[in-house]
Amino acid sequence: MATKAKKAGKTAPKRASSYHHGALREALIRSARAILEAEGYEALTLRAAARRAGVSQAAPYNHFADKAALLAAIAALGFKEFGDAMRQEMSTAGDPQARLNATGIAYVAFATSNPGLFKLMFGSSVHEASGNPDLDAARTSAYEVLRGAVHAAQLNQSDATHSELESLRAWAFVHGLATMINAGTITPEAYGARSARELTAALFGAPPIQQNVGPSIAKQRRK
Repeated sequence: MATKAKKAGKTAPKRASSYHHGALREALIRSARAILEAEGYEALTLRAAARRAGVSQAAPYNHFADKAALLAAIAALGFKEFGDAMRQEMSTAGDPQARLNATGIAYVAFATSNPGLFKLMFGSSVHEASGNPDLDAARTSAYEVLRGAVHAAQLNQSDATHSELESLRAWAFVHGLATMINAGTITPEAYGARSARELTAALFGAPPIQQNVGPSIAKQRRK
């Protein structure tokens, strides 16, 4: 006979004691990310994350000293996923220039698909957490994907030097584009594109991966 705890397919939320070792930390990070995207930075607290994860208010302190520590953990995971997204996009490209374009397309696509997370990753509150080894390593690794792609493209053009200014130029371009799209300053549709990915590919003068360029953009290219 079914007990009262199992009514019509409903299950009670997990409490802290029901999580396996390490699972609670991951659950809190997932919950915090969901709050970040749905309600914004201001709504994200340790208590809110605990409530969404279905654990006691004291449970998060077993893994995070404070909100700053939770934010650093979220950002570190974000940078890892960010780097993985750029590497995956690059894996479908051929020559060094195409691979560089692919990193830019992945950069903007990731940023616009995860606006709350992206804002946190590059926000002052997280950058003040310098010294967190996981965050610093993930952030450096993600930047090195872009930097390495710039370097390879330069070498392909018989330029044996790698200018840090070129890496900054590439970073500023895609970061600025993503930030403007997230802020609503520009919309891909206004330029005949169906997505941020498509707009970025058109700006690079490369065909979007698995998508066709909108007629308005194609028209602009012929001008």
